[in-house]
Amino acid sequence: MIQSLQQSVQSVIDEGRIGSPVFLRCIVHAPIEVADTLGGIAALTALANNWMPNPPEQVYALDNTDRTQITAMVKYTGGQSALLSVNRLPAGGEVTVDLRLVGNNGIIYHETPTGPYRLMNEPLNFTGGEDLIDAIRQGLETKQPISVTEG
Repeated sequence: MIQSLQQSVQSVIDEGRIGSPVFLRCIVHAPIEVADTLGGIAALTALANNWMPNPPEQVYALDNTDRTQITAMVKYTGGQSALLSVNRLPAGGEVTVDLRLVGNNGIIYHETPTGPYRLMNEPLNFTGGEDLIDAIRQGLETKQPISVTEG
């Protein structure tokens, strides 16, 4: 699901249909058996970093006490921003992705279908962002924005 969404959004960006991305909001809800919240937020952050035209400058991450939810705000060197959230559901819950990517010439909306159409969805597979986990973990511990650079 995430890989096909990534390819679809990247093709829209590459074709210039929304102009240059300036703001991303992405919220993922996933069952406990498929969602590691720290790995999930790192993967979403890596995805956002790939779509934005400038590198990340800071990440600010917060979670709740049982880490069933992590939210990250990413600030980019060109002034762009991303608000990302991974919410872990009980086993058997339905995976949903709600994405809004605003460009300077348009917007991409994606909301995972529910009801009978949900059976056509691929399983959620978080990959990538391993290099961001330490910065996000530090942000969760300190409750402060953490400077990040891409290597």
